[in-house]
Amino acid sequence: MTRAITWGECLDYTLKYRHTWRHGGGRKSAMIYSGYFTKLRGYSFPAEKIRPAVMTQCQAELEEENGLMKSSLNRFISAVSTVLNFCKKQELFDFEVPKFERLEEDESVRYHFTKDQVNEIIRIAREEFYNDNLADIVLTAAYTGMRQGELLKLKAKDVDLFEKLIHVGGRPDVKTKAGNYRSIPIHTHVLPILQTRLEYANPNVCIFGDDWIDRHQLLKQLKNITSKYMKLEDGYCFHSLRHSFAMFHVRGGTNFRTLMDLLGHKNIVTTLIYAKSDDEGRALSMANI
Repeated sequence: MTRAITWGECLDYTLKYRHTWRHGGGRKSAMIYSGYFTKLRGYSFPAEKIRPAVMTQCQAELEEENGLMKSSLNRFISAVSTVLNFCKKQELFDFEVPKFERLEEDESVRYHFTKDQVNEIIRIAREEFYNDNLADIVLTAAYTGMRQGELLKLKAKDVDLFEKLIHVGGRPDVKTKAGNYRSIPIHTHVLPILQTRLEYANPNVCIFGDDWIDRHQLLKQLKNITSKYMKLEDGYCFHSLRHSFAMFHVRGGTNFRTLMDLLGHKNIVTTLIYAKSDDEGRALSMANI
């Protein structure tokens, strides 16, 4: 019986032999978006099992954990489709490659909470749910801009209370493989939370990660507050707290290069998405003249 070809084998073959993935700027983008599948399902995932249901699950995970917008999710879909279709044409396998549905793009909406809404989430979490863990991570996310995955992996040794800095992706003197290190100043709202959680903490303990059985429990509890108690629409999720952090800075007049650094964006174009004006921003601008 012939061994089933894996996703990793197909990816390696495409990167090695597909012309547009071997030369020029297309290779870097291809590696990023196809690499998402490797990260989520692994190098040894059977290529034949990459079906629409699997891709839908991956999209949901990327949207929640990485905050990818529809345009980026479509690039992810395109990258996986390219790998499979190229290998099919090269006769590396004989099964039919499914057609993966693209998402209808509407990037004009980036759901973010106002400061009042963040405060209300925290109040409900503490006073009605008696859930200080949820309140703490919501407040920290809104005033650091850290992604859900970054917060859940944040260790005591990554926080410097003396310098009032959070080190994300390693330490300044340690180069990470991904090269995604950044530091975030600790906001006065967040400082008491970190001081309490770091007291007597082992350097390798996860500050927030041990509060939850899994990430789905965190998302479920936050969704319970936003949808049932605050009646917010479905577009709001944990990543909306990161968008909120960005909008707080935009409306506070933070330089976009500084904001790019705080958010850990690789490209200023990504940060400039937050420059799109909205009704509240226009009203504040008019009030200032």
